[in-house]
Parts: sequence; structure tokens; C-alpha cells
Amino acid sequence: MSFEQHLAKVKDNLIAREEIEEESRRLDAAVVLMRAREEAGLSQEQLASLSHISRSTINRIEKARISPSIRTLDALAQAMGKRASVIIS
Repeated sequence: MSFEQHLAKVKDNLIAREEIEEESRRLDAAVVLMRAREEAGLSQEQLASLSHISRSTINRIEKARISPSIRTLDALAQAMGKRASVIIS
């Protein structure tokens, strides 16, 4: 069964839909952080030093294992000379 087929099957299951949406948010944060860090030319270790966020936390965000808080995203963005923003859609 493909992911799309599975998604169609569980779309009416509220718990499954919420879990999929949370995973999607973690993946979005992972991709955005990794791209921004790489564009800034920083390693995880360098970003950790600049942001005062541990390298292990940065690694867990980039691997979509945790959802970062807005405070964490803001510290990471500032360390890269950027601004964090939130979009509600």
C-alpha cells in the first residue's frame, strides 16, 4: 500500500490524521532548518555554538524527531542572521 493510499484510508480517523499532521510539521521544520543552516554555511556544531542550543537538539530537529518551540526556532534563526516567522493557514 502506498503512503497516499494509506492516507486516504485513515483520513476519517481523527487520531491518525492528527499524528500525520504533527509528523508533517516536524518534517517541515526539519527541512527549513537544515536548508537555512546549510545556506548559512554552518555545521550543526557551529550553529549550536552561535545559538546556545545544543547540537543534539539541532540534530533531533533536523531528523524530525522533535518539534522545536518558537523560542528555539527564534534563537536558531537569530544565530544565522535571520528572523523566524509563523504562518497560520
